[in-house]
Amino acid sequence: MFGFRKKYSLPEDFFQGAHDIHCHLLPGVDDGFSSAEKSLYALKKLEERGVKKMILTPHFMNNYPENNRKSISAEFETFKAEAEKACQIELRLGGEYMLEGGFPEHFKQGFLTLDKAGTHVLCETSYMMYEQNYTNMLYDIMCEELQPVIAHPERYEYAGKDVYMRWKDKRYKFQMNLLSLAGVYGEPAREKAHFLLNEGMYDYIGSDMHGLDNFRRFLPELRLRTKEIDAIAQLLENNKTLFD
Repeated sequence: MFGFRKKYSLPEDFFQGAHDIHCHLLPGVDDGFSSAEKSLYALKKLEERGVKKMILTPHFMNNYPENNRKSISAEFETFKAEAEKACQIELRLGGEYMLEGGFPEHFKQGFLTLDKAGTHVLCETSYMMYEQNYTNMLYDIMCEELQPVIAHPERYEYAGKDVYMRWKDKRYKFQMNLLSLAGVYGEPAREKAHFLLNEGMYDYIGSDMHGLDNFRRFLPELRLRTKEIDAIAQLLENNKTLFD
């Protein structure tokens, strides 16, 4: 009678044909992979797990002032040429935009979006502090008939149910980090991730991969209810719509 509480590992073939929409595999441009060799090795391992397509989303933020649309696009083309020789994963370029002081300049340059239609903008905010200015930036995005996608909302310490409901009322979309469910980012983020997943508030899912270590350690330990596994599978299907 208590079978519904049982938790399971993800099936071995769970990522067969998967599309990842958030990762930091573009080497040497942010706090993700530090070299092309490490990135290429990761791609081979991901291909072995069945991953089919990926959107590389380097940080656009004050911490990396040299990152702009032109420079990142050039870095991507160089890396893509190497990756095509090493694996069959299809790579596309996007960006993860911090809603902070440097954001207006990136706005002027034009966003590297998640979708081919050029509408879905992956955004993040400060983890700990609520800043009124970010709401104005999201409003500006919407005014351009673009779609904000909030990266890993479960990780924002200031955000509670009231914030999530307000964001949903404004029609922002949510992208979950898979390993949030395993507690990689702490217990509060894990609890929020399970809550948002079970409430059906996520639209997409991403690895937010900065390296392989966390995935090697935590993915085998991940235990989920059947309902949650089904919900993640649907999010992976939603990811595919961004590639059409």
